Amino acid sequence: MKNVLIFDVDGTLTGQRRLIHEDFARFFKWVVETETVYLVTGSNMEKLERQIPDWLAHSVAGIFTCSGNAYHEHGQAIFRMSHAFPQELELFAKKLVDESPYEDRTGIHLEQRIGALNVSVVGRKATPMQRSQYELYDEDVGERKAMIDAICEAFPDYEANRGGQISIDISPKGWNKSRVYSEVASKHPDDAISFFGDNIREGGNDLPLARAVQNGKSENKVFAVRDHFETWKILQDMFSAEMREAV
Repeated sequence: MKNVLIFDVDGTLTGQRRLIHEDFARFFKWVVETETVYLVTGSNMEKLERQIPDWLAHSVAGIFTCSGNAYHEHGQAIFRMSHAFPQELELFAKKLVDESPYEDRTGIHLEQRIGALNVSVVGRKATPMQRSQYELYDEDVGERKAMIDAICEAFPDYEANRGGQISIDISPKGWNKSRVYSEVASKHPDDAISFFGDNIREGGNDLPLARAVQNGKSENKVFAVRDHFETWKILQDMFSAEMREAV
């Protein structure tokens, strides 16, 4: 039985909204050339391409963007889901942003993505420092959890999950990263699947996929990581014997 690897990107393979670390990229190239690897991100392909080199985007088995609502193989778009969000939902999300007491605002607070509506109080133009500051604020007061609860109560046909450091992803129920597991499992029915993610917690956008993987084969594994350094360490431990043989 082979092992198929699925990796979240932000916070798992890279720093938040950062380019993959050069040394880690060299190591990860060996993993991609040796194993079957898929990537999944809440962002669109344009944003992802700012974080990973072209060789990586074209070398992995496939890339799921927009929380699994679009899929690419070797630079080619294979499918994309579409959904028209009701104006009432957009206005409700905007009202939640406007009512937040958090004062530092950078612009682009609502962003339409394929199959998802991304909402951020601090805004998509936030610098890395502003992202970290908002994340600390949110951890202290639980703002995003309160927003998620309000959205799910007001719009029961939709779900909302914490995305990365600063945002919330709203999508129709079931349109989350869990769909990645069914897609990958259908391509590799006889293989075990492992998933690496940094946002595997209640309300986190990696949790639906982690649960789907755990509920699949008993051989499947889930790795909740803090950052790409931990991902690197786990992979080194996982493939140390194979790497020694390859040298």
